Amino acid sequence: MSGESVTVSVPVAAVLSPRDRKVLRYALGATLCMGVALGFGYPLSFLTPVLALGFLAAPAPLGWRAGLTLLATIGVACLIGLALIRFLLPYPLVYVPFMGLLLFRIYHAKAEGASPLLILWLLIALLALPLVAMQSAGIAQLVAAGILFGATMTVILVQLIWFLIPDAPVTPVAATKAATPAPPVPSAAEKFRNAALSTAVVFPLMVVFMLLEQTGSVLILIFVAILSLQPGFAGSFRMGVALILGNALGGVVSIMFYELLVMVPVFPFMLLLTLLCGLVLGAQLFSGKKTGALFGMGFSTVLLIIGSTTGASGDAEAKVITRVLQIMLAVIYVVIAGGLLERLTRRKGN
Repeated sequence: MSGESVTVSVPVAAVLSPRDRKVLRYALGATLCMGVALGFGYPLSFLTPVLALGFLAAPAPLGWRAGLTLLATIGVACLIGLALIRFLLPYPLVYVPFMGLLLFRIYHAKAEGASPLLILWLLIALLALPLVAMQSAGIAQLVAAGILFGATMTVILVQLIWFLIPDAPVTPVAATKAATPAPPVPSAAEKFRNAALSTAVVFPLMVVFMLLEQTGSVLILIFVAILSLQPGFAGSFRMGVALILGNALGGVVSIMFYELLVMVPVFPFMLLLTLLCGLVLGAQLFSGKKTGALFGMGFSTVLLIIGSTTGASGDAEAKVITRVLQIMLAVIYVVIAGGLLERLTRRKGN
């Protein structure tokens, strides 16, 4: 009727600024992944929201074809990892050097331009399975299935959140202004050096954990692998300090997160806290400031600590503090080992 007012419903995402869209997608996507991962409770489920952050913060969606390629590659990596465990793990003098060569090849593929997130999934598959297999071959198979299932959940949920909250259309003028020059392509010698440096940081730790049969140290090894993929992780003292500060921030927020969760120990409240952390830290991540990356590191640390301790039996508070200490030790190890190797290789190169 002509006398009645008409109300037009507009999706919330449609009225957000480009930066707000990114923050909302980042926070909501991480919360969705956290809820699904902890709801299903598959092996290493706490890695799903952590690894999804890279896709959520990316400048463009993953795409189904790239997602399927990612899943196929991870599936092959899990099969290779299980095959190596079955046929070579009983022969350490063969298995250990072969794993070193395999790690170097993976890091070299990253230096050649392979997706860092794909490389990270491959590292997780090949580093976690041997440690778990030392406890039980059957558990290693379950973990391999959990890794593949977690990757599948990540791809599906990331695609869903990008569909719900897409980027605003970019005009040709804006796209021209936003264009940045491509970074210089490293030489073959530089690629070899970067791959060797990353391998030299991760490989000895893997060998020590295997010799000592530290099956409970999988989280430390995985986090070291995550840090080893940070751009220029061993480039300078300033980068090392940034890694320490970012993860220390995540540790402090994790403890506060846990204390609030103790007061209201229900699943929906945990998801609300995750969303709140994502919005607050994500706003800083996408602020355009030089310190923004620190808040991204902090949020990934929060997801890793809370996800790996929520629902755990025993003294959960002690487990949270233990996780914080483990992650800080991993960060300090990467900073010191990477910094020393960087200086030694630079001196020899000169």
